[in-house]
Amino acid sequence: MTPAPEHTLIQFTDLHLVADGVRYAIDPAEALARALAAVEESGVAPSALLFTGDLTDEGEPAAYERLRALVEPVAARLGAPALFVMGNHDDRAALRTHLLGIRPTGGPADTAPLDHTTRIGDLRIVVLDSTVPGHAHGELTPDQLAWLEAELTEPAPAGTVLALHHPPLPSPSRLSAAIELQRRTTLGAVLSGTDVRIVLAGHTHLVSAGAVAGVPVWTGGATSYVSDALVPAGEERALNAQTVSRIDLFADCVVAAAVPVGADRRGTLSAAEVEQRVAELRSRTDAA
Repeated sequence: MTPAPEHTLIQFTDLHLVADGVRYAIDPAEALARALAAVEESGVAPSALLFTGDLTDEGEPAAYERLRALVEPVAARLGAPALFVMGNHDDRAALRTHLLGIRPTGGPADTAPLDHTTRIGDLRIVVLDSTVPGHAHGELTPDQLAWLEAELTEPAPAGTVLALHHPPLPSPSRLSAAIELQRRTTLGAVLSGTDVRIVLAGHTHLVSAGAVAGVPVWTGGATSYVSDALVPAGEERALNAQTVSRIDLFADCVVAAAVPVGADRRGTLSAAEVEQRVAELRSRTDAA
């Protein structure tokens, strides 16, 4: 029997919250609230809630305050820290002040890249700020890569999860390809041979997976809208299919799953029915 995962992370990305009203034909705050409720209702006990950028649509202070009001009570009830990543739609100073509650200094620290490390027991989560203020594409500076390399010098017992907004992968979306992470191979060179078990990103609004320097990369689906990867050549299409991701870290592997929020249900098995089915399947396996 497969043991329970050592850690479970829930990834939310590309929320695009606004201070009030509708954006992209939805209320982004309502969509996020549904996603948070789905996590609570599942009974899963995540080690962390990870928000991988484009937290707001325009970097409005009120949008960050709205996000904080939505997330903090859920994180408290779950007993899981909420970790936030900068996206190209975000504002560094506003995020620090109105979401993280960091008092402004009036100096360079207010707008410096939001890079940080969090330890959750034996697991290390490293957040990199891949944004370029005033632009939509992503970059990592030599100083950021040097900092990351130093952070990864000593392995963590359960390994490391790296989170950033721009995925270090190509994209089937022409729009996303025009604003991708620049020089992604330089990040791969830093990750090669380290204890990084998976890279989590957003930005493209496409659920996708790949690898950089042999390290798995998972690009989560958005809670705002999902982009369609199967459209006529040259076109782009948005889907009303809000998604969160569940990342399970086992001792010997990592499993990422896209979870649609609010999808039509086609049937439910009770816990007792599931136990019965599992017992039947195991008996057949044992008899084989």
